[in-house]
Amino acid sequence: MSRNVFDTPSFFSKYMELRKDYNHNDLLEHPEMERLCPSLKGKRVIDLGCGYGSYAKSFIEKGASYYLGIDASENMIRKAENENAGDKIEYKVMNLDDLGSIEGNFDLAYSSLVFHYIEDFDKLLRNVHSILNDGGILLFSQMHPIISASYAYSGYFEGDYFAFSSYQEEGRREGHWFKQKVISYHRKMSSIINSLSSAGFMIEKISEPIPTSEAIRELPALEKDLTRPTFLIVRARKINI
Repeated sequence: MSRNVFDTPSFFSKYMELRKDYNHNDLLEHPEMERLCPSLKGKRVIDLGCGYGSYAKSFIEKGASYYLGIDASENMIRKAENENAGDKIEYKVMNLDDLGSIEGNFDLAYSSLVFHYIEDFDKLLRNVHSILNDGGILLFSQMHPIISASYAYSGYFEGDYFAFSSYQEEGRREGHWFKQKVISYHRKMSSIINSLSSAGFMIEKISEPIPTSEAIRELPALEKDLTRPTFLIVRARKINI
């Protein structure tokens, strides 16, 4: 397994410092993920790219019978085991490329802002399909294709005009975060939808969340999301193919 960027000490510490403050995830992405989450009573949940397990206890409190969090970062899993452990909670260091080796089936596969880092999206979806029970739900968020298209140099200029380019050119993008090179992968909206369909998923909901006035008051930078979306959120159900 290649070294995960979160296992670089300086990057990990800066990321954890960032998480102490309200951000786009807390005020825009996570509330919408909660709204689209199905009933968890008696359900088995797998969290794909769980980070430090920030949602683990809430899943159990909402009735989940079992939670498995997997993440490629040893630092993240170590922190999860120290801070978000429980009788029905388990963690595993694993690259999502190896998801097919997971034993047991789940009712919900949940993933927050991880899928745009995965190169082989079709393989990932096939593996998720294989570990879900019939009728199981995949709920994931990712960087919106409008953002991922020009990730390396996107931004605003001259007020509210958004720098946007290269949407039709899918593939690898290189950006920098805390002076570390971060690799992501851009896919068009049509490619995401077609890949889900080919893998055996029926899309139930697609969301491009818009911030509330209360969220904008808490974090004024969110006002830009009234112009263009930062996140794409999809809820899809496993069907037999």
